[in-house]
Amino acid sequence: MPDIASIGAALASIKTATDIAKLIKESGTSLEQAEIKLQVADLISSLADAKIELAELQTEMNQLKDKLNQRAALKWVKPYYMIQSGDEVEGPFCPSCYDNNEKMIRLQGSGRNGWSCLTCEGFYKDSEYVQPPPIRVSR
Repeated sequence: MPDIASIGAALASIKTATDIAKLIKESGTSLEQAEIKLQVADLISSLADAKIELAELQTEMNQLKDKLNQRAALKWVKPYYMIQSGDEVEGPFCPSCYDNNEKMIRLQGSGRNGWSCLTCEGFYKDSEYVQPPPIRVSR
């Protein structure tokens, strides 16, 4: 799989080739050069198509890279998923939503000493659950 740097270099090369082809197309004025101009126009069109496809590939590769990084940071901490990035931990995330649809749905603390998913309505209980303190409004 090509890396992001090589795709960027390919895009730059295609842009340069497109610019050169445009210069060649605009430089001639004689009737004999009409066929060359037509071929150069086809070349420019093909290069533009290739440039668009490479840009789409680069976007897709970036999305796949982000997904792989997220998957690498995802940890199973029974009974749910957590994301660990260095010293920071995010979560918990619903195991049912992730296992079935790869959706990272954050679980919500429940008054029933556990975690609830507002999407699939799953309930997960663990030994480390701590009920959040009530919010006090000062006047």
